[in-house]
Amino acid sequence: MFEAVLDDLSRLDRKADAVRDGRTFAVVAVDFGDEDVHELYIEPETGALYGLRRVRDRREAFVRFDDWRMVEGVLMPFAELSAGGAGEQGSVRWMAIDADPGTPDAAFARPVRAAAHVIDGGAASTGFMPFDLFAGVRIYIPAVVNGIETEVLLDSGAEMTVLDKAFAERLGLSASGDVAAAGTGGVGAAQFAPGVTIELDGISFADRTVAVIDLATIGQAIGRPLPVVLGKDAFNDLIIDIDFPERRLAFHERQGFVAPEGLTEAPLVSTGAIRAVPLSIEGRSPALFEFDTGNGGALIIHPAYAGATGLLEGRPRSTVMSGAVGGMRESGIATIRSIELAGFELRDVPTVFPPAGPSAVDSDRTAGNVGMGVLGRFRLVTDFTGDRLWLGADPDSLAQPFARDRLGLGLRKDGAVIVVQRVSPNSPAAEAGWTGGEAITAIDGVAALDLDAASLQAVVSGPAGRKVRLTLEGEETRVLESRDFY
Repeated sequence: MFEAVLDDLSRLDRKADAVRDGRTFAVVAVDFGDEDVHELYIEPETGALYGLRRVRDRREAFVRFDDWRMVEGVLMPFAELSAGGAGEQGSVRWMAIDADPGTPDAAFARPVRAAAHVIDGGAASTGFMPFDLFAGVRIYIPAVVNGIETEVLLDSGAEMTVLDKAFAERLGLSASGDVAAAGTGGVGAAQFAPGVTIELDGISFADRTVAVIDLATIGQAIGRPLPVVLGKDAFNDLIIDIDFPERRLAFHERQGFVAPEGLTEAPLVSTGAIRAVPLSIEGRSPALFEFDTGNGGALIIHPAYAGATGLLEGRPRSTVMSGAVGGMRESGIATIRSIELAGFELRDVPTVFPPAGPSAVDSDRTAGNVGMGVLGRFRLVTDFTGDRLWLGADPDSLAQPFARDRLGLGLRKDGAVIVVQRVSPNSPAAEAGWTGGEAITAIDGVAALDLDAASLQAVVSGPAGRKVRLTLEGEETRVLESRDFY
C-alpha cells in the first residue's frame, strides 16, 4: 500500500498543524483510495512519527507510537498505544525486534490448506435438510457440536461462528483473549476458543476456532436459546440453497454447480467483513445493504444514509428496542413505502433507524442491512466466492403484508406472567396509559403460561382493527384495538 503512495505523491496532502497531547504536530493525510481518513502526526523538529489518526465507519481512533529504540541502525517503536473507536482501546509492546531478519525459502512455500468443511462421502452436495424457521425469521438447524446435540442459527451477518459463553463452558472449552465485538446493539466483549467441530446433516466443519460471547440476553430477546451462531465462514467456500417456502436448505460444492432454473442473479458485494446487495429505497439509486440472515427484522437503515437522504422527514414514526451483540437500545421505526431488490418490489416495509454511536450499524460503507423479513420471502442461493446471489419468489409471497407492531407493547414472558417491558410512543398502548413493568396473566383468555414468544409476536402484530383483551394481575381486564401507528 505505501509503495503505491510513494509512486504517486499526489496521494499525500499536507494538512494544517494539529495539537494533540499538548504538543503541535505536522499532519500529512494519506489517500489509500477509500473513504477512510488516514493522517500521520509528525514531530516537525525531528520528522519522527508520533502517531496515526484514522476515521473508519465514522469512528475515530488514534494509534500513538512510543518507546523508540535504535535497532540495527533503524529507529523502531517498541510500543503502540491505541485510543478511541470501537475495539480500538489497548496497547501492544514488543520485547525484541529484528529489523532485517533472514527468511528461509520454506517460508515462501504454499501452505497446505486444511479442509474448511467435509461433505459426507465426498459428495458434491448434502441434499436438502430441514430447518425450523422460528417465529418466521430465524433459521435454526439441528446440529452436533463436539459430540453434544444442539442447534445452530444460520447467520450470514456474523463475521465468524460464535458459541454462547454458557454453552462453551458446558463443552469444557478454554476461551482466551479479550477483544471488542461490534454488533447492531453496540460493542460487547468476545474471547476465542479452538478445537470446535460442528456437524450438520451431511456436512461437518471440523477443528474451528470460534468466538465466545455471552448470548443469553439475545436469546431472551429472540425467545429461544442461542447456543451457536453459524456465521459467514460457513458461506465462504460453499453454495447454500435456502428454500424458505419449503423450509429446507442444502450445501453444495462450487465445482460443477448449476443454479436452479427460474431464479434471478444479483451481485453480492464484499464490503469488508460482510457481503451486501444493491437495494433501491423508494425509487432512489441502488445502495449497498448488508445481506444478513441473522437479522430477524425486515430492514435497517444506517444513520449516515438516513441523514444524507432525509428518509425520516415527514414520516409517522415511533421507537422500538433493537440490537444483538453489544446489547439492546432504543431505535426509531417508520415505514418505507417501497424497496426493490434484484428487480423484485416489496411495499410498506417496517424499517428500523438506529441512532448514531459505536456499533456495527454506524457505518458509511453500507446504507443499511436487509434481514429476514425481506429475505425470508425468497428462495435464496448464495455464492460468496463467486460474489453472486440467486433469488426467486412468487408474487403472492412478495405481496404478503409485513408483520408489524400494532399495539405498542414490548412483551417478555417471565414465569407465570408476561411483563410489559416498554410502551412505544404514539401507539394504542401509549394512548391507553399503559406503563412499563405491568404484569399480564392472560391474553384473550389464554393463560400467560401457555403463550410462547411466537404467540406474543402474533398478538402484537395482529391485523389493524383487531381487539385484544389483556388480563392483568388482580383480574383487571383492558382492551386494546390494533392499528398502524408508524
